[in-house]
Amino acid sequence: MAKYVIVGNGVAGMRAAEVVRREDDTADVIILSEESHPFYRRPQLADFASGAVGESRLWAKRSEYYVKQRFDLRLSSKVVALDAAGRSVTMADGGTVHYDKILLATGRRVTGGGVAGSDSPGVNHFKTLDEARVIRDMDGAGKAGLVYGDGLVALELVRALTSAGFSTTYLVPGAALWPEVLDVDAAGIMASRIGAAGAEIVFGAQVRAVDADENRARGLVFAGGDVLSADVVGLCAGYEPALEFLPDAGGELMLGAGYSTQWDGVFAAGDVTESRDNRYFNWLRSWRQGEAAGAAMMGLPFDEPSRLSTLNMAPLGLSLVAIGQTTVAYRSGFTEMRGDYPYGEVYKKLVFAADETLVGTLLLGNIAEAGALEEAIRGGVKKADLPAGLLHQMFDVTYRVMARGVQCPICKHEIQLGSDAAAGDLVTCPICGSDLRLVDGAAGFSARVSG
Repeated sequence: MAKYVIVGNGVAGMRAAEVVRREDDTADVIILSEESHPFYRRPQLADFASGAVGESRLWAKRSEYYVKQRFDLRLSSKVVALDAAGRSVTMADGGTVHYDKILLATGRRVTGGGVAGSDSPGVNHFKTLDEARVIRDMDGAGKAGLVYGDGLVALELVRALTSAGFSTTYLVPGAALWPEVLDVDAAGIMASRIGAAGAEIVFGAQVRAVDADENRARGLVFAGGDVLSADVVGLCAGYEPALEFLPDAGGELMLGAGYSTQWDGVFAAGDVTESRDNRYFNWLRSWRQGEAAGAAMMGLPFDEPSRLSTLNMAPLGLSLVAIGQTTVAYRSGFTEMRGDYPYGEVYKKLVFAADETLVGTLLLGNIAEAGALEEAIRGGVKKADLPAGLLHQMFDVTYRVMARGVQCPICKHEIQLGSDAAAGDLVTCPICGSDLRLVDGAAGFSARVSG
C-alpha cells in the first residue's frame, strides 16, 4: 500500500489529497496540520471576524469528511525536520512519519518585515481561524485597531476591524497601496473604499517595533520613538515560505517539473512555492496547483506550473482580478488601454508589450471578462486580434454583455470561466473557497455547491 503524506491542510494540500484518493482507493493518505482545526475557508475570515457569517460557514471539510475519505488527519502536528534520504518527517513531539511520496503545502508565514517583536504575544497576523476569533470575541465599540503592512491580508484585516466596529488606523509602509499590483487609479479607488469603511490611512509609516509586555502587544513604535496604542495590533508585513524543516535548515526549495523538488519523492504546491517578496495569497492558484500536484504524485498527466501571475480576490469586498503585468513604468515601452467609467468603483485596463502583445489586465469592481482575458494573455494574442465584442464589453458601458463568469451562491463573487467551461465542471470560488458545479441555466451557467 502506497503511503502519501501531505504537510499542510490548506487548499493546496486538501485538493492534492482528494486527487490521490480519487485515483487510488487503497492509498494510505496522512495529512499533517500545524493548526487544531479541519480545513476551513480562509478567504472568509474577515466576514467571520466581523460577525457577518457564523462559524458553520467556514467549515469546508468537517471531521466526518476526512473519515469518509479515509484521510488520516493529524491536527496540532508540526513538522520540524524532513529526512529526504530516509523518506520521513520528524514531528515536534518527537514522533516520526514515513512516506513514499510527500507534498509540502505549508504556505507562508509572517516574518514581520523588519519590525522587532513581531512574534510578541497578541500580535495578530490574521492568517488563522484562532486569530480571527480574537477579533470576533471582542466588542469593537470604543476600541482601537492597528494594521501595519500591505497586500491582501492587510486589507482583509482592515475590513474585519472596521466591520467589527473598531476605530481603525491602517499604516502603509510605502507611498501607495500595493504598488506591485495596483496602479495609481486602482489604488485610489481602493483607498476611497478603505476611507468609506471608516479607517484612517497613513502612508509611508516607518514602524520600528511592537510595543508589548510579557502578556500582550499594546501598540506599534515608530522610527522616531512615538508609540501608537491599540487593543488589536495587526502585523501583515513580510512573508516567507514555511519551510524551516527542510534539510540543512534554511535551505531553498527548488521547484522542478511536475511540482517535484530537488529531493526524490518530495513535491510542493501552493503559496509555499512563492518568493519571499510576494505579499499576496492566492486561493485559486493554490487550488489549481494542488489538483495538478496530486496528479503528478500519482504519475498522471498534469499541468506544469504557470509563470503567469493570476490574482482573483475581493479586498474590502471589491472584486479584483490582476493577471500578468498590471503596472507600467515610465518609458518602459509598454502601453495601456483604459476605459472611463461613470461608476466610481469600476476600473478596467489592458497592458500591451512593445510589439502589442497582450501581457496583462487589471479589473476592479467588475471582472466579467477575466476568463477570456486570461486565455488571451496565455496565448500571446496581439491587440489587433482581440475580439471586438470583448473590447466593447470592457470599455463601452452600454454594450451588451457577452463574456461573463458565474456567480458564487455563497459569497456572490463573480467567478471567471474559460471559454471551454461546460456543465458539470468543478470550479472553486477564490473568495470563499466553496467547491461548485456548473449547471446550465436560462442565461448561461449557474453554480451549485458541490457535494
